[in-house]
Amino acid sequence: MRRRLILAVLVLLPLLASAAPRLKVQPPAGFAEAELGKGAAYRALSPEGLLFRVRLFPNEPEKTLSFWSETLKNHLVKEGYRPNGEAQAFQAGETAGAAFEWVVPYGNESYLYLTAVLVTGKQIVLAEAAGPSALFTRHRQSLSESLKTIRLK
Repeated sequence: MRRRLILAVLVLLPLLASAAPRLKVQPPAGFAEAELGKGAAYRALSPEGLLFRVRLFPNEPEKTLSFWSETLKNHLVKEGYRPNGEAQAFQAGETAGAAFEWVVPYGNESYLYLTAVLVTGKQIVLAEAAGPSALFTRHRQSLSESLKTIRLK
């Protein structure tokens, strides 16, 4: 009986692992990917050290893109972040997303902070990048293009 249980676990374990959602993202132009392992998070770095990060969260309670993007916006405004324009809608394959850019005072300079959210059924995808204003501005277009490549496998 014990052998059957061990055999069943050994057979089912790879199937369960492959069922977990995994991220696929094209890095922004000029960025190098950082290997994280299991595929539930993605990181890439520019030569100057600007980090682009994409993570997965459970969509619990299960809500829409509109709900989660408004929740994200309200939270960051409450924390003192200033919007740098209006939210920008984008498409990542068949999935709609919303991207926000924020101005954050840091020391004697301003940082720009990108947050983007996509909702795919039971998963929320959150993408982020932040850096000094001049550095972020140099990479803004390639970050925007990379958002459009986000896929769950």
